[in-house]
Amino acid sequence: PVVEEEREPMVDVFDEKDHILVVAELPGVEEANIKTEIKDDILNILAEKGDRKYKKEVLLPSKVETEPITSAYKNGILEIKLKKQGK
Repeated sequence: PVVEEEREPMVDVFDEKDHILVVAELPGVEEANIKTEIKDDILNILAEKGDRKYKKEVLLPSKVETEPITSAYKNGILEIKLKKQGK
């Protein structure tokens, strides 16, 4: 029997002047398998591939716009740039 284990990825949050940068380590998954969702001041990150499953709820230091979200995934590192509300 295979036990699916949900892991919590390492996440860093950088509070910049007009945006918030979230950097998450998600090794072993592909960009197409990563889902992000913003609700109020919480960013949810979910990624899975095979028996690898990552889930993290990130409390953001301030409210952000839900659009546009820019993200990049390279070498197992996901970077998400969120524009602060009213900036």
